[in-house]
Amino acid sequence: MEIFEPLGHRPMAERLWKAAAEGRLPHAILVEGPEGIGKFATLKWLAAGLLCAAGPAAPCGVCGPCKRVQSGGAQGNHGDLFTIDPVAEGEEHIKVGRIATRSDASGAENSACLENFLDLTRVEAGPRVVLIRECQRMNTAAQNALLKTLEEPRPGTLILMETHRAMGLLSTIRSRCISVRLDPLGPEPCAQVLAQAGLGLEQATSLARMAEGSPGRALAWHRRGALGFRRALVECLHGEVSPLLVAQSLWELEGEFTGGTPTAQARSRARFVIELALALLQDQSRAAQGLPLERLPHGDVVRLDLRRFDALSCAKAREGLLVCRADVERNLTPDAVLERALLLLAQCGHAQSPSPAASR
Repeated sequence: MEIFEPLGHRPMAERLWKAAAEGRLPHAILVEGPEGIGKFATLKWLAAGLLCAAGPAAPCGVCGPCKRVQSGGAQGNHGDLFTIDPVAEGEEHIKVGRIATRSDASGAENSACLENFLDLTRVEAGPRVVLIRECQRMNTAAQNALLKTLEEPRPGTLILMETHRAMGLLSTIRSRCISVRLDPLGPEPCAQVLAQAGLGLEQATSLARMAEGSPGRALAWHRRGALGFRRALVECLHGEVSPLLVAQSLWELEGEFTGGTPTAQARSRARFVIELALALLQDQSRAAQGLPLERLPHGDVVRLDLRRFDALSCAKAREGLLVCRADVERNLTPDAVLERALLLLAQCGHAQSPSPAASR
């Protein structure tokens, strides 16, 4: 398990290490915040510090417990650490078998579950720690099974969960956890993280601003080629290139999109483009209302002449784009939906028709 200090979130970890040292740590903590800001990385670092021989404090990285946490892949090799990571495991949902013991069709029981871990004897002198990533992925049966554990906490055991969608959890689970909020890093620290990941300065700065300080979201958008898609949408919005030519170019741009089939990947691409167009229109409306461009995620591409765009026209275009996004979810033909979305974007306000030279 890779352990590192997540940029910007040290104060929260230090408060919890101090509470652990004073015997005030609750048995279950739910860390909330926007997607992609380093919540799970923070929990892994927090857990390593709790298990460290010199802890509870920032993990030294060299003692036996730290080395065991960091070895053995995503799960680690520390006997007092149990991790449920649906992202690393490639699972869309966390099923009940990861929480409680269940038998499969052959009668065999799943040993890799939280319930079995809690039944084991503690290996070392420190606490036992459970990490659950994106806990909103638990299905109802899994949440009900976890609720039993939360209602009857095991001594010396700490359950650490993170989510960007707390309302996807049962209210009874939320009420039995202490909630901790983590906020986005901000554009500059986020750009530092992106630069460390190998992005150029200009790319890192633009993506950090677009993602509003969320490194995970920015990196995901980078893999999708977000800057190229945004550039094409701005050309469509300004009337520099015809919508149909823009639509063609959007299918040709490189980007990683999820889906087991070409059709599913096309839907994912169309959905991403429409959501990006909605974000551009939202910033256009904010700029028209006088909000400073430096405070807008897409303020670096909002042009001053676009402030003259009619607010009603932008509102109608936004409504049409929302319908297009819903049509993608209803499995309508992605290329037809995308063309319709771009026509709406081009017709927003007083956008001028492209000149023949610009459309070539």
